[in-house]
Amino acid sequence: MKKLFFLIFVISCIACKEKDLVKVAFLFPHFNADRYLKERDYFAEKVKELGGDAIIVSANNDQDLQIKQAQDFLEQGIKVLVLGAVNANLAAKIVREAHEKHAIVIAYDRLIKNTDLDLYISFQYQNVGKEMVDYITKFKPTGEYLVIGGDKTDFNAVQVNKGQMKTLEPFIKDGKIKIMYNIFIEGWDPENAFFETNYYLNLSDRIPDAIICSSDRLASGVIMALENHKITGKVMVTGMDADKLACRHIIEDKQKMTVYKPFKELAYLAAENAMKIATGQNISDIKEKTWNGKIEVPSILIEPIAIDKNNLKSTVIADGLLTENEIYDK
Repeated sequence: MKKLFFLIFVISCIACKEKDLVKVAFLFPHFNADRYLKERDYFAEKVKELGGDAIIVSANNDQDLQIKQAQDFLEQGIKVLVLGAVNANLAAKIVREAHEKHAIVIAYDRLIKNTDLDLYISFQYQNVGKEMVDYITKFKPTGEYLVIGGDKTDFNAVQVNKGQMKTLEPFIKDGKIKIMYNIFIEGWDPENAFFETNYYLNLSDRIPDAIICSSDRLASGVIMALENHKITGKVMVTGMDADKLACRHIIEDKQKMTVYKPFKELAYLAAENAMKIATGQNISDIKEKTWNGKIEVPSILIEPIAIDKNNLKSTVIADGLLTENEIYDK
């Protein structure tokens, strides 16, 4: 009987400890990208290390589902939501409802617009665009360029494009570089990137010198169009995210470079700040701000890194984003 009482007591204590854990929620837009699966695990790992419990969901790119998920978390009494918004505008509803419940929202990688957002953790996206152009112009400081941007409704896509065009501006003014095509692609869709590039190549009798793509997904569509015209490797292609296919394309000389955003650092920062807020610690010393259309949002922004075949091992592989086998073996 004493043994049974002791066992019940131990189980009860474990249950109490689990119940007492500080809970933070992470709402991902989707898990369709390799990076998000990694970031999910990094975030959960760091929250656990800090003594908390991470509850993580995916909205499968459904804004209505994401709003419902947030509402459910708020009803459960969770006071910190880390939000990778499906829609940067509509997600303002989540922020408003969180504040009504005296909860905090941290925007993860995607800025939430026109609302009293509490914190924004992301990357220096204008510098992503700058890294692309700086890299390519070292090899091709003259010639004809295409610029294939992401979704125009996405703040990050607009920022990348600003960085690209600002860096290209002196080359354009001097007549060294001509922008033959500058387009945003809805949904960052590689099929649309293929269509637009193929359309341009069908109409033009000239091969572009470079195609500045704002993501690796877009680059994959562009490379398909180049393959369709049998000019793969003759055009320098950029990307962003250092995904597996892009890294393979770089090894195969189908893509010149990509921009790596240290996702582990981002996920850890989100976890650390979520736990600080959840445990009542002060984060008011954040000096950087980002205008979201309503307020200057306190922001933590990480610098991106240009990646080519020379530093794949010291970056994405060393950081554990990808393994050598994933990149070099087929």
